[in-house]
Amino acid sequence: MVDPSSIPALVPLFAPYCGGVGRERELMAALNILATDQLRGARPLSDGGAHAYELRWSGEPAPLAPLSCRLRFPDLPNVQYDFPLPCHHLVSWLIESGGRGLPESFWPWLLQGRVAPGPT
Repeated sequence: MVDPSSIPALVPLFAPYCGGVGRERELMAALNILATDQLRGARPLSDGGAHAYELRWSGEPAPLAPLSCRLRFPDLPNVQYDFPLPCHHLVSWLIESGGRGLPESFWPWLLQGRVAPGPT
């Protein structure tokens, strides 16, 4: 788990992978979420409904360090995803979504194996 007092020191480490220092505010917010080791949200469906999900992760808070991620859907107990992910990819998705869950770009990556975001 990330010590919240260490988050300002992580900003220069993640900035090259997550949009640069010009996005410091968004990066700080994403790193604060990273420190919680979990994210809850809902995946919108085309019919207007949604599936609630819980994403949990563990690993070192370093840009290239792999995180062990577990995605679960409480209402769909048989739908489970376990995957490794470089830490900066998760932080980039958190920035993209404004901390409001997983962004649209996450789902094709998960379901179709598309390449996760790279340095911007």
